[in-house]
Amino acid sequence: MGLKDLKSKSDQALASIGSARPAEARPVRPTTAPGATAFMQPTIDALNQRAKAAEAIAQDYKAQLERQPVELALDLLIEVPHRRRRLTPEQFDELKGNLANNPLIHPVTVQRTAEGRFEILSGHNRAEAYRALGRATIPVVILELDEADVERSAFYANLLQPSLPDFEKYLGFRQERERSGHTQKRIAKDAGISESVVSMLFAFDQLPEAALQWIERRPDAIGMSCAAEMAKLCRAGRAEQVIEAIELLVEGQLSQKEAVRQAGRQASLPRTREAAASGPVRVRVGRLEFCQYQSRGTSLRIEFRSEEQRIEAEAAIAATLQALAEQARNASGR
Repeated sequence: MGLKDLKSKSDQALASIGSARPAEARPVRPTTAPGATAFMQPTIDALNQRAKAAEAIAQDYKAQLERQPVELALDLLIEVPHRRRRLTPEQFDELKGNLANNPLIHPVTVQRTAEGRFEILSGHNRAEAYRALGRATIPVVILELDEADVERSAFYANLLQPSLPDFEKYLGFRQERERSGHTQKRIAKDAGISESVVSMLFAFDQLPEAALQWIERRPDAIGMSCAAEMAKLCRAGRAEQVIEAIELLVEGQLSQKEAVRQAGRQASLPRTREAAASGPVRVRVGRLEFCQYQSRGTSLRIEFRSEEQRIEAEAAIAATLQALAEQARNASGR
């Protein structure tokens, strides 16, 4: 091999050395304590995040276990009257009959008191039914709530019950408004219902206090639509007529439609004596209408509110007419 060939091979070797890929750089672990700490910090952070996630899962499982129903003595339960959803005797008997033959699907929710007893948040009627059945204990779920959230939670627990009267829904929303200061829009959003429904429920706000006192005796007697119509009549200056109509409605003398018509009926002043005689005359006992009669020429027509009232009055009317006939005969000398 000549010098020329050696030089060529040498040049190729040198070129290959310059183009060779460098070995991948490997991190060098520091030997000092601060350096080692900085080197391990990413690993430490990752482990801390995993520990926090595991702790959150454990706390969630613990909370779920704490919310599991437990059997509690009925004697330890404290009832709060205004939280109890009102049931008719028929509805309560139906509930009692159901619980007599079936397990309690929805446990009573309670809040622990400082005295070691338990205040019912939701389930007053279920607890009362268990007492009526002679049971000693009932399944409950124990909640730990702030005092400010207790009433709110109790109300919303009953809100979606189909048998909850509109008036009681209104009372709950009114209490929530007074507690929170929220607008109707915000209250509707929190409750998950339309703002128009909340607005109609607050029509009860515009009824006279005397009317509200009558409704409290029988909350299921009037719905929010009827209340809205009555509120319009109150704004039109017919508050007294609204109170009278609601009284008759609560007493079962009128339907909701009839009550609205009666409250809105204008008393007409007869133009002539003949017109006054031809109009219907209502016979009342207090605000309760017994019957009405109307005369025309030689006819007298009487309308009673029920057939039972007509039957009771018929004998008395017959006796009165017979007495008048006797008087007429005596007067004529026959």
